[in-house]
Amino acid sequence: MKVKVAVIGVGRMGSIHARNLKLGLIKGATLACICDIKDEALSSFIKKHGRTKTYEDYKLMLEKENIDAVIVSTQHYFHGDIVKYCIEKGKHVLCEKPMTVTAEEARSVLKEANKRPELVLAVMWNQRTNPIHQKAYKLVQSGKIGKLIRMNYIVTDWYRSQAYYNQGGWRACLWGEGGGTLINQCVHQLDLLQWIAGFPIGVEAKMYTKGRNITVENDVIALFEYPEDVFCSFSASTHELRGTNRLEISGEKGRIVIENRKMKVYTFKKCESEVNAETKSGYGFVSRKVKRYGYNLQFALRLIRDFGEQASLIRNFVNSINGKGELLSPLKDGLQAVEMVNAIYVSAWEKRKIQIPVDGIYYEKILKERIAQEKNYLGIE
Repeated sequence: MKVKVAVIGVGRMGSIHARNLKLGLIKGATLACICDIKDEALSSFIKKHGRTKTYEDYKLMLEKENIDAVIVSTQHYFHGDIVKYCIEKGKHVLCEKPMTVTAEEARSVLKEANKRPELVLAVMWNQRTNPIHQKAYKLVQSGKIGKLIRMNYIVTDWYRSQAYYNQGGWRACLWGEGGGTLINQCVHQLDLLQWIAGFPIGVEAKMYTKGRNITVENDVIALFEYPEDVFCSFSASTHELRGTNRLEISGEKGRIVIENRKMKVYTFKKCESEVNAETKSGYGFVSRKVKRYGYNLQFALRLIRDFGEQASLIRNFVNSINGKGELLSPLKDGLQAVEMVNAIYVSAWEKRKIQIPVDGIYYEKILKERIAQEKNYLGIE
């Protein structure tokens, strides 16, 4: 069947999702209508893509339209309430990242979701559709590289100039977005990290604002702790020219390196403990095999044509509604990255090591206090 989809929020990404649906790029789905509180956003979409049924009130839209599914792509702070309302009305939902600003609210969304197990509910972790990331996930889960011993993640390729921030609006502030580069750009990488390598148990972090007139971070360094003294260093910034995006996962039997849209997988003939036990002199040696992976042609073409990762996840969402295939990014998986973001912020704000998950009520309390301070500094009522 053709799944009738509404898009709530047609700003930058929402308009792309709606466009892909309207152009028929999502097989098995059609665009039913769009919704946005800003008339100029609705007018802009119609001007670019043709006549489309529009609403400024999503509750009225759900009441009047025969809709099967909803994509929520509004400002961050609105995600939770809209998703819960759509679930209550029996609609399948795909929510843009982050699912919510706070883990406490994320848990309230999942509580509502658990009441409707028949619905397909997902979060926009679109980088999970990348075949390289999927291969890395399978390699780690299968034990191919053995027990993990170290991870490093550098994410400095999301460059944002002052001109970007001067556009104003709700971005790059605690009151409108819930944070800076962590919750906007790098929440994707935090999801990939926990999806592939597992969920950390603690973090120590520092964050800074460098070279930009904004009130939130654009530079972060975090040390994630895992069980058995395994650590991951995570470094992210949006002020470095021509930056790096490199994930390295080291195990006792191999190593995965993802960089420049390619992946190298090193596998060793013997694991480290065997090499150490057998080495009687010198430094020790083991032979290795190297395999290289890149994008397949179909995925690369989709990236160029229609924001391939996002469109691919919408296809997965629609296919799941139609009973075809497994949902790649279920809504419940929206919680972990938010937990990591919340813990990093508390650690950096309070200059101490934080256990993950952080207490949700406590986080909301200190976030509220910091938002009040920020608004006072900016002269916002």
